[in-house]
Amino acid sequence: MLLRFGVENHLSIRERQELVLTAAKRIKRSAPAVPVPILKEAAVPVAVLYGANAAGKSNLIHAIRMMRAHIVKSHKSRDAADGIPHYPFLLDGSSADKPTRFDAMFTVSGRDAGAQEVYEYGFSFTDTEYMNEWLHRIVRDKRQTTQVLFHRETKDGDVQVSFGGLLRGENRAIASLTRPNSLFLSAAAQNNHPQLGAVQRQFVEQWQLVRRVRTDQLAEMFARFEHEDAFVELMRQADLGVVGTEIEDYEIPEAMREKLQEVQYALAELPGSANEGAELTLPQKRFRFTHATAGGERALDYRWESRGTRMLATLAIPMLNAISAGHLVVADELDSSLHHRLTEALLQLFRSANQNGAQLIAAVQDTALLRDGLELDEVWLAEKDAAGASRFIPLTDFRIRSREDLEKVYRDGRVGGAPVIGDLAVALNG
Repeated sequence: MLLRFGVENHLSIRERQELVLTAAKRIKRSAPAVPVPILKEAAVPVAVLYGANAAGKSNLIHAIRMMRAHIVKSHKSRDAADGIPHYPFLLDGSSADKPTRFDAMFTVSGRDAGAQEVYEYGFSFTDTEYMNEWLHRIVRDKRQTTQVLFHRETKDGDVQVSFGGLLRGENRAIASLTRPNSLFLSAAAQNNHPQLGAVQRQFVEQWQLVRRVRTDQLAEMFARFEHEDAFVELMRQADLGVVGTEIEDYEIPEAMREKLQEVQYALAELPGSANEGAELTLPQKRFRFTHATAGGERALDYRWESRGTRMLATLAIPMLNAISAGHLVVADELDSSLHHRLTEALLQLFRSANQNGAQLIAAVQDTALLRDGLELDEVWLAEKDAAGASRFIPLTDFRIRSREDLEKVYRDGRVGGAPVIGDLAVALNG
């Protein structure tokens, strides 16, 4: 489970901001949070981001996505001369030349059944090198203590890694393979370090990032999906007319195939392209929903479905995987193209049927969700200051009585995070 995420100097985020997913102890919750015994804390299942347009909600989601991408790709997908994707704050005169920082506190399943370990991992970087990187483990015997597993610094292109006594494995050999533009954690995972590989897999396997997909991409995802019955039942309960699914093989016309290959070859030749050196592949399958009609069931290609149906399908696969395995789902614009009641039902999936510690972080605009059971410590507000820098404030920072209507509190502007807009009026020539 994710317990805390921190980011500094990324897009509209200038000073370090934290998203905290541990339950506030001073409020009475209608549903229990998931215990984290080592910290004597509990993790919340949901963190919902509200705020005006351009307040920074999507940029916080992007930061979470980018932290995962650095950990997954920095060693195996980057050559020594490649730059590092870097998106610093640009609305002042100094942040562009400063490093960006990502860090997280999270749990990892221990080697013993039911055991749980807590780690803190983070790194700072510019567009050319990872300047610092660290991994700590938090343990509790008679009291809580923090163990340093490794700390990395890069000085004048030289990577220096120091190790705590509890980190076993080929540490120095892996450090010698770590480039200035790759993370030591990524290099360790690529070289089968047992202890650090388990930590890296936390980000690779357990952070589920929602993205819109094409019909062939959905077919590929569904081919590896283990919860088809639950998926169809969820779509049925959403009152979309869906009663089943199909994956259909299809052949691309030769003329279109040639054009697609030309585009893929051109993309692969771009320096630094994600497609550089990749084997060229063309879609071979497409996904279809079957619908109940007056004349029986009929299949409809995914691309002809409504935006709401496509959005729910995109969400349902990572969400059902996460709830089954206790993973984290990160979604921007969760309520885009979805009816309010459907968005509410998706949030409740994580807040009720959550024995495995699954979590959802989502940016939304639908204020009606605030009156439908969200806890104070599950709501965060995004605002921008006078310099255009984003900050994120938990609703627990405000004095709100337990019986108050949270939607009204937000709409009235008592807690910030809402746009200040008067009547729109413009003068047009002619």
